[in-house]
Amino acid sequence: MANSPVDDRQESREDVAMNVGAVPRWAQFYACPNCRSALVDANGGLRCASCDRFYSVVDDIPEFIAGKLSASADPQLRRMRFIDKMAGFYESQLWYPIVMKVYGGLRAPLLPQLIHAIAGILGPVRGRVLDVACGPGTFGRKVASPAREVWGIDVSRGMLRQAAVYAAAERIPNLHFARARVEALPFSDSSFDAVICCGSLHLFADTVAALKEMARTMKPGAALAAFTFTAGEGGLLKYQAFRRWSRDRHGLHVFTLDDLSRDLTSSGFDDFRPKVAGSVLTFSARKRG
Repeated sequence: MANSPVDDRQESREDVAMNVGAVPRWAQFYACPNCRSALVDANGGLRCASCDRFYSVVDDIPEFIAGKLSASADPQLRRMRFIDKMAGFYESQLWYPIVMKVYGGLRAPLLPQLIHAIAGILGPVRGRVLDVACGPGTFGRKVASPAREVWGIDVSRGMLRQAAVYAAAERIPNLHFARARVEALPFSDSSFDAVICCGSLHLFADTVAALKEMARTMKPGAALAAFTFTAGEGGLLKYQAFRRWSRDRHGLHVFTLDDLSRDLTSSGFDDFRPKVAGSVLTFSARKRG
């Protein structure tokens, strides 16, 4: 459920020092998040052929975020140090089982059930899949296959580095990671056959802006598979006071079905199909057209 205020300038210097070697061919699939133009290999990084911006590539992970997140107005982005540190135990019993039951209630699905639900929505989809706010690749690693290439993006360096470690250890094919924001995805229009967004939609500062940017990168009719939180009948999120506190303190957006349906429609999606268990909402939708 991811998307550090460590010294960003120091990290940038370290990244540049580490940035050696040729950029892999698959990296040229990315587009400039600033102007959406093509990128070319340049001194071990990627350079925009139009606006001339340079993006470093460290350990096969392109860096598409500029500036210090610690100065962001978004409270989630200011918490990157904590989120980076979560990477090592994010898939352990210390995180998902606890969070899902505390927030979502006793009827909330566990991680294997969520993975099964997301994979089921994708069904026979082949081609390219975008994994938004991928964390350590928890879901992307499960849906990647020789016939399905997954491109994960996240704002957390710690999560992305852990994702790369897991993917290498598990020898998973067709899986790539980049550091980028959902509001400025580094891909051309109509690039993906499906998008997954697992456990993070409620964290985005502007839900409609995030959904519109996802839709931009999807082919017409492509599936969106996601899970998030709703004001359901289980866990702490069934209490209005807790939802208000979570919103004000942590920027947590807890959706009603009507609100989410309206956001999806205004962002270019149709065929909204929700399923609620406790206060956990799993849903699918399709890009209009």
